[in-house]
Amino acid sequence: MRDFYQELKKHADTFGFDPTKIEQGSPEWHRMRAGVVTASRADCLLAGKDTAKRQSYLAELVAQVCTGLIPEEINAKALNWGKDNELNAREAYSAETFSVVKSIPLIYKDDLMRFGCSPDGLLSERGLELKCPWASRTYIEFVCSDKIKPEYQKQCQFSMWVTDLEKWDFASFDPRMRTKKLQIVTIKRDEKMMRQFDTCAAEFLADMDIMLARLSTEFGTHW
Repeated sequence: MRDFYQELKKHADTFGFDPTKIEQGSPEWHRMRAGVVTASRADCLLAGKDTAKRQSYLAELVAQVCTGLIPEEINAKALNWGKDNELNAREAYSAETFSVVKSIPLIYKDDLMRFGCSPDGLLSERGLELKCPWASRTYIEFVCSDKIKPEYQKQCQFSMWVTDLEKWDFASFDPRMRTKKLQIVTIKRDEKMMRQFDTCAAEFLADMDIMLARLSTEFGTHW
């Protein structure tokens, strides 16, 4: 297994701070993610070349490089609910699996720092994605079907592509439930999707760099 902490620590000179010491959601974390293709937007990367979804994401990342800024997240109730319950969800997962769950703010795929993921937890042989649904109905539907939304499947597969890990646990948590507050499904690495990411990533970066060149900017200057 790669030493993700040492990989991240060597970028301290780039950022002017120790990136292993910061928290997800902090201003420093947002700065580290600026212009980087991340797991939560994997569906945009895999979208067709001329689709509005892909083009919009390209423009969004280019804007982040050109301005060095990331717009603030919408302060929605559902978003806050997820954030407020993430720690409890991680503790429930740890108790359920008898595992020590580590945290890391960001993992880059390589030294180019163009692709990355921010796991909700990291174990010795797998990563963790936690969801805390705003509606209990959503949680119950997942528990009774074990079906993960396609965008979440892509998110976890992208994270495995970034980290080279073979497994990723997808866990949903609802503290309002009287019984069975946590449901865990293990996703295995899909080599076919890994090849899709290889192809789409190369094409995406080529298009992104063309846009940056037209704006007399290069990736990395925003750091």
